[in-house]
Amino acid sequence: MPEQPEFHFAFGRTEHSLPPLLLLHGSGMNETSLIPFADAVAPQRPYVALRGGIEWEGGFAFFRRNPDRSLDHADLDRQTEHLCHFIERAMERTLLARPPVLLGFSNGAIMAASLLRHTPRIVSAAILLRPLSPAPDADLPSLPGLPILIISGERDQRREPGDADFISRQLTKAGADVSAHRLPIGHDLHPDEPKIVRDWLIRKGI
Repeated sequence: MPEQPEFHFAFGRTEHSLPPLLLLHGSGMNETSLIPFADAVAPQRPYVALRGGIEWEGGFAFFRRNPDRSLDHADLDRQTEHLCHFIERAMERTLLARPPVLLGFSNGAIMAASLLRHTPRIVSAAILLRPLSPAPDADLPSLPGLPILIISGERDQRREPGDADFISRQLTKAGADVSAHRLPIGHDLHPDEPKIVRDWLIRKGI
């Protein structure tokens, strides 16, 4: 798999012209973890699957947590800046032919939301699976009409009941076009989710 400074990645189906999925895995996973999910969502759509730069729980993560598992916001900001630079270079070098659709799970969903906060111009849309707000005490920048899908789990033991609603309100306040689904599931990915994502992409014309 190819490498550039700071990130290891896999990619596929680059011959297609649809906006590519940028796959951002959860804690303890790696760059291959979300490829089957992307295949189930859109088997013809190009993707770039990144490996988080932080070694974590036998795998990788995109940013660190504190010992109490709260977000390390300073590290999140640093790692977000690195990822923004990677995406910009990837677009310049045509690895990403168009601004990507972010598809993030858990740690990767928080990173995706942080990218929206820092550099929304490099994003076509975002799919946030089990997200948390990257900045609960701050307003997000203007995101006029940006399509965002949020999927949360009613039985998710890693999230508080209002977490998904909170980030949904933040994004809506910023002007994003937010679609939110709460499913009777836990934190792990569920077989019903690819269809929800696929139908949303079609409905939004992305």
